Amino acid sequence: MGIKEKMVTMPLIKHPMLYFFMVMGFLSILTTPILSFTSRPDLVLLVYLGLFLLFSVTVGFEEIGPFYNKSSGIINLIGMTGTVYITCILVENLTGYFLAANDPQLLDQYSYELSWQYVLNHFSRYCLVGIGEELFKFCVFLFVYWFGVKISGKKLISCIISVLLTSLLFGLLHVNYNYSQWLNITLIIGMSSVVYFYFLFKYQTILPLMIAHGLQDFIVSLELTQELEGIHFQFLMLLIGVWLISRFGFGMKIKMQR
Repeated sequence: MGIKEKMVTMPLIKHPMLYFFMVMGFLSILTTPILSFTSRPDLVLLVYLGLFLLFSVTVGFEEIGPFYNKSSGIINLIGMTGTVYITCILVENLTGYFLAANDPQLLDQYSYELSWQYVLNHFSRYCLVGIGEELFKFCVFLFVYWFGVKISGKKLISCIISVLLTSLLFGLLHVNYNYSQWLNITLIIGMSSVVYFYFLFKYQTILPLMIAHGLQDFIVSLELTQELEGIHFQFLMLLIGVWLISRFGFGMKIKMQR
């Protein structure tokens, strides 16, 4: 089954208003002064991201549950995750290159001291972020897709428009890092979100997207320490090297033995 055929088989949600309120609740937290009334805004956001996981295994399980599929095995899951990760990084960098946007989120201004507490805290944090934000995007997509199909009756067009709108929204939610670069940030992160949706359709599972998302954010957090500066690029090169060896190296060895 090709990508187009898989796109038109995306499920139509049965409880659209519950999806709507879940999404709007998260957007309200991000775009209103609600977080200013708490001393731990990061904890509030993580808790709400956790609610998306709870939502996905209760109310939304009929539509989201099939995308937790992992029957292809752990090795294939690792391979899919690596493919998502590498493709996303390459697309983000290419988009940034064409936009002449170098570090639009101003991440280079941050510097932290490396410690086991730092590593464990950010690892646990971004595990939940990877899961929650991918479910958030999926919930937004499913609601917009449902709305589009109800209005137009055309599944493929509705699916494409839903991907673009969801990706742009997800990019816009990151402009708080640097409002003066809002367009560059939106386009760069939006393009990476389009990549993620492509692999969601292709693989029909959200698991490699969650892992790749959390892993990317975690590696970036390690990059922000003086001791591990440059690890993001090194990790990417390692993944590409492993992929090349597994894709071509073993095949050549088998041919020589024959």
